[in-house]
Amino acid sequence: MLHRREQFTYQVLQLLDAFLLAVALFLAYSLRLLLAPLLHSRFLAEDIGPFADHLWLLGIILPGGPLLFEFQGLYRLDSSYRRWTVIGRIARGVFYLWLLILAVIVLFHIPSTEVSRGVLLFFIPTAIVLIALREQAFRIWLLRRGESVRDVQNVMLCGSLEQRKRWRWSIEAVPDRRMVVRAEIDLRTDSPEQFLTLLHRESVAVVVFEIDPSLHLQTAEAIRACENEGIEAWVAADFIATTMTHPKFDLFLGRPLLVFRTAPEASWPLLCKGAIDRVGAFFLLLFFAPVLLAISAAIYLKEGAPVIFSQSRSGRHGRPFLMYKFRTMVTEAEQKKEELRLFNEMSGPVFKMEHDPRVTPLGRWLRRTSLDELPQLWNVLQGEMSLVGPRPLPVTETERFIDFAQRRRLSMKPGLTCLWQISGRNSISDFADWVRLDLEYIDTWSLWNDIRILCKTVPAVLLRSGAK
Repeated sequence: MLHRREQFTYQVLQLLDAFLLAVALFLAYSLRLLLAPLLHSRFLAEDIGPFADHLWLLGIILPGGPLLFEFQGLYRLDSSYRRWTVIGRIARGVFYLWLLILAVIVLFHIPSTEVSRGVLLFFIPTAIVLIALREQAFRIWLLRRGESVRDVQNVMLCGSLEQRKRWRWSIEAVPDRRMVVRAEIDLRTDSPEQFLTLLHRESVAVVVFEIDPSLHLQTAEAIRACENEGIEAWVAADFIATTMTHPKFDLFLGRPLLVFRTAPEASWPLLCKGAIDRVGAFFLLLFFAPVLLAISAAIYLKEGAPVIFSQSRSGRHGRPFLMYKFRTMVTEAEQKKEELRLFNEMSGPVFKMEHDPRVTPLGRWLRRTSLDELPQLWNVLQGEMSLVGPRPLPVTETERFIDFAQRRRLSMKPGLTCLWQISGRNSISDFADWVRLDLEYIDTWSLWNDIRILCKTVPAVLLRSGAK
């Protein structure tokens, strides 16, 4: 099914799930009233107010539930549907929603008189059952709709025998059985008259074209024939061989474009990431203000000025920016770097040395605790960095890249922490492994993955995992 149709289906399912989660809250409240006297549990013996006292929970459940289900991959309309896999996704989504509610209760000190523990307890199984029933009903509806003759779309495949085989397999693998291949044609051997005859005889609604550069004129003529008769024409974009890019159709000043991109495209999750970066950096700077002042005073009193070390780093797409850190080395560190290059412990263009003589005693402690990175929150607030993203390298090291494919790590905004940061940091001595982790982050990016990395960064920093 086309992307726009999938998006519409996702939105309908998300609205329906939000409604069902609200129903689950009401049912949980009703179950608490009915079953608590029968179970004789101290946990459920609390006084419970009217249902109106629990309506504030809808402010968390309605937006949070569908979003968490999306992070769990519940709305993927793929052919790899397995009942227990989907139930697992639903259960995880409901559990994380429950944890989010508890976090709000603890954070805002909401009294027990405004929310019943029994209601929260009954909400988990009730929500899982309702969403699971909705998902099962949706899958049954997809199959039955595909079996209805009036809803079936007849499809014609245009291309070589191998190309048509691949398309037939792909169409038959889609859970939505609305599309049936009724005709196939090869524009190399078949005439335009045969194309039109099949188009009319089979009542074709969609024609799928595989582009062959040698058949450009024939393909263009066939597409115009579809245009004249109001029939959809799908043009496969895999005639340009790519391995990692995600092709998308777009418009620029009214001109149609086929866009190939490897980094995440502009979207609501990416917009949320930017908002979380700015807001998070602002509050973290306020929270750590006393620590920042104390470290600044300690460096100034022990090592003298300057307190802050700034260096030109490669930002998104290699654009240089000044990154800030607390100074952890002697003032002439950059001049001594070339003298120590023979002792480099990291393969590739990056310089890393465990017992770097340029590092001051206070700087060594700051590096072990990662407190030297705190000034980069200003870079995040400025929009030059993100809380999560590939670590920015000095411009001089980026210029030494021999394998230009490694520059793909520059396709996303650099960050304070990333997979490399929580995977041993300085214990990684091969730059290729570092790049592999960065590219894995880019290729699998999601807002949920960012939150997971942030959560893992805290214990990694506190336990000093891989820090030297």
